[in-house]
Amino acid sequence: MGSGVDSIQLTLPLPLPELQGCRADNRDVPLPLPETLADTLDAWRLRGLAAGHSERTISARVGTIRRLKLAGVDPLAATGAELEQWLAARTAPETGEPIKRSSRATYRSHLRAWFGWLVESGRREDDPSLKLPSAKAPRGLPRPVSPGDVELILAACSDGRARQTAAYVTLAAYAGLRVHEIAKIRGEDIRADEITITGKGGVTATVPLVPIIARLAETMPRQGWWFPTTAASGHVHRCSVSSAISRAMRRAGVVGTPHALRHFYCTQILRATGGDLRVTQRLARHASPATTAIYTQVLDETAARAAASIPGAA
Repeated sequence: MGSGVDSIQLTLPLPLPELQGCRADNRDVPLPLPETLADTLDAWRLRGLAAGHSERTISARVGTIRRLKLAGVDPLAATGAELEQWLAARTAPETGEPIKRSSRATYRSHLRAWFGWLVESGRREDDPSLKLPSAKAPRGLPRPVSPGDVELILAACSDGRARQTAAYVTLAAYAGLRVHEIAKIRGEDIRADEITITGKGGVTATVPLVPIIARLAETMPRQGWWFPTTAASGHVHRCSVSSAISRAMRRAGVVGTPHALRHFYCTQILRATGGDLRVTQRLARHASPATTAIYTQVLDETAARAAASIPGAA
C-alpha cells in the first residue's frame, strides 16, 4: 500500500446550515441575514441625521411608518393600493373624525420620503407612493389670541407651582417661540438686547429681548437649560411644554392652541409696524414671505375703514 499523499482519501463535512446553497468553491460570499424593519428604520434615521434633518422631523417620519405597520401594512412591501387605503382610513384619535387635509399632506410626504429612500438605497425597485393622490395642505389662517387673553393665561399661572408654565407662555407670546424652541432654550441664548433661537431645520436667528423676557431671564440660569430634566436630551420635551400651556389656557377659559400665542406675537408686530411684512417676516423667522402674508388678515379692520372713507360710500 502506497504511502503518498495521493492515496489518502479525505471526507469533507457537510456544509453548515447557514452556508447551504453556497457554491462549493466558496467563490460566492453568503448573503447577510435578512434586514428587519427595525434595522431599516435605524438606517433611515441615520440617513436623516446625515442629511441634517431635525430629530423632530425624523421622529415624525419614523412614527408614520410604525403606524403603517401597526395597521397591518408591511412598510417594506406595501402596494400603492394598500397605501391609498391606509391614508383614506386615517382618523383623529380624539374625535374619530377623518383627519384634516393638512394631516393627510403630512402623512403623504412621510410616505414619499420613506419609499423614495427605499428605492434610492436599493431596498425596493418600485415606489408605490408615487401615485398617491395629492393632498396639498390648504393655506392656513392665523388664530391669534387677544392681549386680554394673554393676560388671563398668565393670571392662570400665578400659582407658584405654575411658574414654569408662566415662563413658557411669556416666551411664546413675547418672543414668538415655538414649543420645541421653548423646550431647549439656554441661558447662553440670552444677550443684552436679543435672544438667539435655533428653530425649524436647525436655522439660527435672533429676536429682540423685550423687557418682560429680560425680567424673566434674571430669574433663570445664566448657563445651561432653562427647563432641565433627567431625560437624555437634558431638557423638557416639546409635548410637555405644549400640554402645560394648553392646561393654562383651559384654566383661563381661552379657546385655542399653544401656537396661538405665537400668532399673537406675529399679529401684534404686524399691527405695530402698520403692516410691514418685511419686519414681521424677520421677527417671525419665516423662511418664506408667503407664510408671513397669511397674517395680513389682521389688517382687515384697517381695510374696512379705508373702504368706508371713500366719498359717497357712507
